[in-house]
Amino acid sequence: MAENAIAKSTTRAGAVRPRAASSEVTRTVLFADLTGTNPLYDALGDARALMHISRCLALLEEQSDEYRGQVVKTVGDQVLCIFADVSAAAAAAIAMQQRIENYVNGASVSLQLKIGMHRGSLIEDQGDVFGAAVNIASRFVKLAHPGQILSDADAGAEMRAVLRRRARAIDRLAVKGKRVEMEIVELRWQRRPGAPLTTEQATLLERRKSARITLCVAGREIAIESARAAFTIGRDASNDLSIASRKASREHARIEWRRDRFVLLDHSTNGTYITLDDAAEVMVKHESYLLRGRGVISLGEAAKKSKSPNVIAFECR
Repeated sequence: MAENAIAKSTTRAGAVRPRAASSEVTRTVLFADLTGTNPLYDALGDARALMHISRCLALLEEQSDEYRGQVVKTVGDQVLCIFADVSAAAAAAIAMQQRIENYVNGASVSLQLKIGMHRGSLIEDQGDVFGAAVNIASRFVKLAHPGQILSDADAGAEMRAVLRRRARAIDRLAVKGKRVEMEIVELRWQRRPGAPLTTEQATLLERRKSARITLCVAGREIAIESARAAFTIGRDASNDLSIASRKASREHARIEWRRDRFVLLDHSTNGTYITLDDAAEVMVKHESYLLRGRGVISLGEAAKKSKSPNVIAFECR
């Protein structure tokens, strides 16, 4: 991608809306770039490779949404997002790396992600963004190795303490338009073995509003309000919803209300299979997944293989 991010692309629904006139603002710019796509096309063929790449790009967009970012555009294998808050951008970057790592391990494909981010001034114009912050973030993503998140010390200094502790200085860089060299920092994102993904979620402030998700299973209907701390699902009778299935773990998953969204967090051995009305079935394991609209949840096996009493239909309202 060119550093000024001018290349034409399809603008995602719900992204930055065109303005009547351009405006200059301060934002954190994040470029996320999938690597290893060309060898994947060679190894799997166009159709199968495109399926995996499209799924990974969708995961990046989901994480941007979850942390209140705006996906400006996707160009090739690269996603450009902007965030009002630098801590939200950093947490999104960590979550993106973790989600991609989890996906490629489960799918046994050779893809990696590199991320560059910078906070500064930019111009929003006709659904696109331009300016110094965009150029610098674009340069950072080009410098990053697969699996790295690169930013600068000034952006790192503005992050929450729990995120600052993940940053380490690795280099200095002369940047066009800057009088002094910028200190480059790497944001470490690797999680402990067995820990859930998106571990930085608790560092962000949550906004609460009234909402409800309804679960339907074996003729029962259960309403979960957003004010509830958590709703647990599993084989053990102590769960809020007990599912009698050998495929289900004792404490399989829980549903929480986070940042205006219902999120399912899997803690199981066999994973949780989720099908949204407008999407293919997805298996999540030791990670979080945004629940939206209507769909089906199956514990430990694909819904089509599961007995109907163990399939949970849900609807977010």
